[in-house]
Amino acid sequence: MTPDKPDDPIEAASALPERNPFSLVSHDLRSALSDILGGLHLVDQSRLDAETRAHFDRVAAAGEALARMLDKTLSEMPSRLNDRSITHAVNVDLGDFLNDIRRRWADVAAEKDVRFTVEVPSALPAVATLDRVSLERIIANLVGNAIKFTDAGTVDLTVSCHQDRTLCFCIRDDGPGLSAAALSRLYEYAGRPEGAAKPGSGLGLHIARELAGLIGASLDVRNRDDGNSGTLAELLLPHAAWFDRSLRRESPAASPTRKDDREISLAGMNILLAEDNKTNQLVATQMLGAMGAEFGVASDGLEALQMLEAGQYDLALLDIEMPRMSGLELIKTIRSRPAPLGDMPLVALTAYVMREHRERIFAAGADGIIAKPLMSIADLGRDILDHYHQRRPHEAQTNAPAEAPQTAPQPAGAPVDRAIFDNLVDTIGPDSTAELLDKLQIDTDAVAEGLSRGRRNLDLAEIRSQTHILISVAGAIGATRLQYIAQRLNTAANRPAAAEGLAELCDECLSGLSDLQGFIMAEQAGTAPGA
Repeated sequence: MTPDKPDDPIEAASALPERNPFSLVSHDLRSALSDILGGLHLVDQSRLDAETRAHFDRVAAAGEALARMLDKTLSEMPSRLNDRSITHAVNVDLGDFLNDIRRRWADVAAEKDVRFTVEVPSALPAVATLDRVSLERIIANLVGNAIKFTDAGTVDLTVSCHQDRTLCFCIRDDGPGLSAAALSRLYEYAGRPEGAAKPGSGLGLHIARELAGLIGASLDVRNRDDGNSGTLAELLLPHAAWFDRSLRRESPAASPTRKDDREISLAGMNILLAEDNKTNQLVATQMLGAMGAEFGVASDGLEALQMLEAGQYDLALLDIEMPRMSGLELIKTIRSRPAPLGDMPLVALTAYVMREHRERIFAAGADGIIAKPLMSIADLGRDILDHYHQRRPHEAQTNAPAEAPQTAPQPAGAPVDRAIFDNLVDTIGPDSTAELLDKLQIDTDAVAEGLSRGRRNLDLAEIRSQTHILISVAGAIGATRLQYIAQRLNTAANRPAAAEGLAELCDECLSGLSDLQGFIMAEQAGTAPGA
């Protein structure tokens, strides 16, 4: 007879004396939202007319923003409920972020016959490291206010990067502007003056100003001074507020921005999904199938163990809350087995993502966590590839001699295999090639700086970190010789006792980096020679 599921399987598996009722609310809220977003992902948009697709985009973008805010809020409660200084910095692809803003608000403005535009007049950094949820809430309050008070004309969001690397988000509207009474109480809590023409509480600007302070930004809202009516809101993020190399453990260039989720490929991978919820099974398998993966499905932990023992799987996605054997018990059991089963990449697919839950999942032996609800096919695919490759290099570093090549090197003198690079360009499309080259330039600059620092101080942790990034970047674009050198250097840095010649390997890697950067610059100018 199958026993009932524990209320909180992580706590049950960890033999905690008390049940955390808040985690139940957290799980139920996340599960409900997972069903909503999962259903949206299953809609075939090609069958929708243009107007319906626009409404669908608006709902999907708002739902994804809600999921991120819910995740942040639930992760901080209840123990952090009164801590107003909490921020959670992540690597944010600015192109994707602005596209989400456009998707969410264009249709809202159109309902009032107002035009909403997003303009980027100059080059932006590819990635900003900051609290995305807070930034999204700030922009939402500012854009929402602008659309609300604009009855005709345009609301423009202009995003630029100043010479001192300050990011500027500027919202300009054609509304009536702010009254003297409104200006005098602009950022106060519930500071809306009496007798205002539009309903509301005035909380939006108060929230935006407070969040701006938390992420290290400044916010200035004023009437336009260009001779037109309307307001101007400027959010300024200095370089220190959006750049944090310590969090950039994975290179953006290793996973180029995709215009189409189908461009993320899991072809050749065989993945086990252990999940007892039928809706979640459907959503996850649809996504895996769309990316070309083969997959098996288990409906409980014991069935998953039997399938893993009998089959040839490359990676397992394991729900934590399952009957007969919980996800934590399954992970611990697999880790107790000899290789190759015991070394399989294991990723928890779960709605339990509070910090104490994460710690127990990793302590059990998981390689990573993918939080429900699943936000997109592309995000799921990238996460799977990240966790898969993170374990694979670890195996090579542990078992291979330091001098053993892990990639056949490209012949000397050819920084990039032209066939591999051209295939990548064909895959991402010509419109994304310039963005890819910009990201490569940013990443190789950062790696060169970090590697030089590591070589100067013989800092093994720094060398390991930078070569980990370089292995992915070089492999993605066909710089196979540089990838080979980076792998050798990474292996040597993981074996301090056998670190003789480390400085020379660093010099060789830096020289290869210089050649790669020359190739990137030539590609940007359209003059790169064929390999």
